[in-house]
Amino acid sequence: MSGSLAQKMAGEIVFSENPGETLKKWREIFGLTQKGMADLLEINPSVVCDFEKGRRDSPGIKTVKRMVDTMILYDENNGNKVINSRMDEKEEEPMTIGEFSSGINVEKLMEMINGEIIVGKKEMSRTLYGFTIVDSLKAIISFSGSEFAKIYGWSNERALFFTGVEFGRSPMIAIRAHPVKPRLVCYVQPGSVDPLAIKLAELENIILVKTDNSIENIKKLMRGIG
Repeated sequence: MSGSLAQKMAGEIVFSENPGETLKKWREIFGLTQKGMADLLEINPSVVCDFEKGRRDSPGIKTVKRMVDTMILYDENNGNKVINSRMDEKEEEPMTIGEFSSGINVEKLMEMINGEIIVGKKEMSRTLYGFTIVDSLKAIISFSGSEFAKIYGWSNERALFFTGVEFGRSPMIAIRAHPVKPRLVCYVQPGSVDPLAIKLAELENIILVKTDNSIENIKKLMRGIG
């Protein structure tokens, strides 16, 4: 549970339009003052304050991870109050997300899933660091900006698998509307791939792939990498 909560927190902070406000929200959820947070991080309280007020550049992923891990550890050392309070929460979106222990290049991934590259054949050497499988097209289209950001986990250099795809237009439209883009989009057993989806992938420099592999097998393969 703590792992999924950490991913949720990191995604919200990193991809938020106002990372400082989002960081403040989570700090307060965990019952920490700015000084308490700073003491745990062994930094000056003014640094936390400046982040939250937007007086410093948005914290990078390494800093965010450290902050998130610190809040999770604080809660674990104090009875798991926040973690336990979220154990019974219903998942807001039907998706599977994971990070790879080491990167894998696109060419190797294509071999594993028997994928066919539609856009981005010159990008086979690009490295991916995670995956997200979105099990419901309806859910991804209805995401708000902050909710959409959760699909990226720790990095957008990842493979984003869509199931339930009929033509592929809607997923690419949803992705185009968000400022952060995945490195690779894969349609799992699509009905067809609409020319508009191909055009949008080209415009956004996204590798577009399709596969007839089963979603159950893809999940198994992705977890094997991770």
